[in-house]
Amino acid sequence: MSAPAKPRKAQDDQGDKERTNARKIAWISGILTFAGTLITAGSAVAVAVITSPDTVRDVVGDRIAVTHTATATVTATVTVSPPPPSSQVNATDVATGANAATSLARPDAVDVEGCGPPGGFTNDWLDRSVALAGSDEQFNAITCRVEKSGAVTGYIDYVVPQNATTFTAKAGIDRASPNTSARVRFSVVDLSDNVLAQQVATYTNAASITARVSGVPRIRLKMTVVKSSGVSGSNFFRSAWINPAFG
Repeated sequence: MSAPAKPRKAQDDQGDKERTNARKIAWISGILTFAGTLITAGSAVAVAVITSPDTVRDVVGDRIAVTHTATATVTATVTVSPPPPSSQVNATDVATGANAATSLARPDAVDVEGCGPPGGFTNDWLDRSVALAGSDEQFNAITCRVEKSGAVTGYIDYVVPQNATTFTAKAGIDRASPNTSARVRFSVVDLSDNVLAQQVATYTNAASITARVSGVPRIRLKMTVVKSSGVSGSNFFRSAWINPAFG
């Protein structure tokens, strides 16, 4: 005997269920396929934006903003050279026959004997500002105060620079000195006491001195009182080498 057949309604219900499941599977597959397409397209656009932003802008116009971000650090080394020395000559330098910027000073001396009588008390040489008779202008000078009568002398020695050829200075008596009667001989000599230059100055007349010093290792700037009257502790005068310098 053959098996009894299934009822017709049961067969229809089973077919409907299978068709419904098939549609669901097709619908899900379609969604997944669409999503995959979108992701692939989005990736392609992103790569295009990164690699060729100008081309993407040409296609889609201003609806897309492409931003470049860059950070750069620049390090530079700047070397500043000092300006060349000025060739201009100061009016004071012209008046005194020397360049104040290179003037010698008391600490530059290698040997000194202060101003005073032989075997007596002496006053040391000092750096100070002085004026000459007939002018209010102040000059740098190496000075020595004379407050004794008689044969007062004194000197100050300097080493001559290797390339120096001349020594220049102005010599005189400080205008601020109470005693105005003295006459002083200013001499530039070598260590053998050979005279290289020599001038006599008074209170009212300063003297310009120039000495040739090529080949001379050391010079001595001497001061000798030739004439004085009434010199004392309160009636002194200051002899002065004004702006002494090598050139």
